[in-house]
Amino acid sequence: MKKKKEKIYFNDQWDEMTVHLKNFIETGEQEELHLFRVQVKKLRAMLELLDTNSIKHPLQKDFKPVRKIFKRCGEIRNAFINLQYGQQFQFKNEDFFMNHLHEIEKGTNEVKELGKQYLKTIKLAHDDIGGDLQHVGNKDIVEFYKTKLYNISSSLENLQFNDELHATRRQIKTLMYNRKIAQDALDGKLQISNDYLDKLQTLIGDWHDNVLALELFSSAGFQSKSVITRIRSQNTRLKRSITALAHDFERKAILTQQLSMH
Repeated sequence: MKKKKEKIYFNDQWDEMTVHLKNFIETGEQEELHLFRVQVKKLRAMLELLDTNSIKHPLQKDFKPVRKIFKRCGEIRNAFINLQYGQQFQFKNEDFFMNHLHEIEKGTNEVKELGKQYLKTIKLAHDDIGGDLQHVGNKDIVEFYKTKLYNISSSLENLQFNDELHATRRQIKTLMYNRKIAQDALDGKLQISNDYLDKLQTLIGDWHDNVLALELFSSAGFQSKSVITRIRSQNTRLKRSITALAHDFERKAILTQQLSMH
C-alpha cells in the first residue's frame, strides 16, 4: 500500500467523519450520530493497521481526543438504542421512555453547545496524525491479517459467551473495515471470505444487543418477566447459530489457502 494512497484514504474517511458530526450538531439526527460513530471505528481500525510498523509514537494515541467525543456521543446513542429495545419488545412503561428521551435531548443539546470545540479538537487530531502517517508494506499488511485471523480463531475454539466474544467481534470488524486499503496487499496471498466474516460479526452483534437488552429490562424499576423470557429465548437461538457458524473458523474464513503462522 503506497503512502499516497494511505493519505488519500485517511483524509477521505476523516472528512466523512467530520461531515457526519457537523450534521448531527446542526440537526440532532440520530442517523448522523450513528454514521459519525461508524467512521470513528473505521479510522481507529485503519490506525491500528498503520501502527504495526510505526517508528514514532502510536498514531492511535493522537486519536484519543476523537475517541472521547465518540464515547460522549455513545451515551446518546445508547439511550436511543434502549428506546428501540423498548419498542421491539413492546415494553409498556412510560417512565422508561421518558427517561431515555430526556437523556437523548440532554446529550444532544450538550453536543450542540460544545460543537465548535469538538470540531476544533477533531481538526487538531487530524493534523497531528496526518503528519505522522507511515508507509505500510504489503508483507506487513498480510502479517497483520494473519495474526488477527489466528487470534480470532484461537478465541472461537474455546467459545465463551462473555466480553471476550464481543472483543473478538471487534477484531473481525477491524479486518472488514480495512479490507479496501488492504485488498491489493492480500490479493494472491490471502483470500478472505468477507461474506462469512460479515455474517459471523452480525450474529455476535445481535447476541451482544440481546445481552444489553436483558440487563436493561432486568434492572430495578423496569423488570418485566414476559420481556425477559422472550429475550432469553432469542438468546438461546442466537448462541446456537453462533456456535455453528464459528465452528472451523479458519476453513470458512480463508478461501484459497491455509493460514500459516511463522
